[in-house]
Amino acid sequence: MGDRCYMEITCRRQDQGRFEALGFTAQEWNNPASDSVTTVMVDEEANYAHCGDMPTDIPYHGIHGAGGDYGSGACVCDGHDYAEVERGHAGGFVVNWDEATKRPLTRSLRAVRRYLTVRDTVLELFKATPSTPSP
Repeated sequence: MGDRCYMEITCRRQDQGRFEALGFTAQEWNNPASDSVTTVMVDEEANYAHCGDMPTDIPYHGIHGAGGDYGSGACVCDGHDYAEVERGHAGGFVVNWDEATKRPLTRSLRAVRRYLTVRDTVLELFKATPSTPSP
């Protein structure tokens, strides 16, 4: 069987096929105009949130819900770097805590910072990409 969850990603239209191969479908209800560079794709039955199967050579960002063995999370790739973090019920990030020191774990904070850095790179990339090819 598997452990399935809802997953939603935003990718470039030109990369849509890569996600369709994983089981994602384009969502017309939330897509910008057809001349937009990006598209929103959903997989309502993402097995283990496609852990280990997400592309690492194209830009995208996304979220997934909780499964039976894992919490909700966010993932992002700028075409070179891939990052993921756990998300809380109302968004935000889950930060692991060291009870002995009464401080957040450094590796947890590093993961959040890395995710935000890669996400910001992807958002800037999507903004800078022309929506229609130049003649």
